[in-house]
Amino acid sequence: MSFLKSISMLMLPGMPAAGKAGNFYFELRRKLFHLFFGLFLIVLLHYSGRTDLIIFLGTVLILGIMTILLMKKGKRIPIADWLEDTFERENVLFPGYGAFWYVVGALLLSLFLENCSEILAGIVTLAAGDSAATIFGILGHHRLPYNRRKTWEGSIAFFVFSLPAALFVGWAGAALAAIGATAESLPAPVDDNLLVPISAIIFFLAF
Repeated sequence: MSFLKSISMLMLPGMPAAGKAGNFYFELRRKLFHLFFGLFLIVLLHYSGRTDLIIFLGTVLILGIMTILLMKKGKRIPIADWLEDTFERENVLFPGYGAFWYVVGALLLSLFLENCSEILAGIVTLAAGDSAATIFGILGHHRLPYNRRKTWEGSIAFFVFSLPAALFVGWAGAALAAIGATAESLPAPVDDNLLVPISAIIFFLAF
């Protein structure tokens, strides 16, 4: 625990010391939740199939939208409030911003890709690759020339931790990992939780 407290002081270069943004311990906690939810989706798809995954994600999305609307009106929802306080970054456009796009991204994967192995590979990049990119990106110091908010360390981590996608789609998993790492690094006005799944969908539909 003392180790976690000490590394919680690590910040992104140039980021303010106050608040959640760039706080290593906060991002670690956030991305572990990100990772485990993705693992849950993988298990659900593997044992229950694509239809059940779509139903589950669609239900979560509808309930999530209803919750967001209530919270924007000032309603207090204990579980949602705790999730927001524990895992959501500051100054987002609406409550549950990151989780919303995560569910949307996973749902798009499930809807546009019919092959379960391809969906599984896409979820690996979203859950493991994106999580690793954030954690190692915070620790990294070598900024990308086209996006100073991202680092080489984060992009490399995305690629490496996305390679287990090859367990589902063979060597195409390496190409998917590279494309996902590139997409995540772009200075696009789109949340990574949406951008990464879209890149996976385009890759599999094209090839």
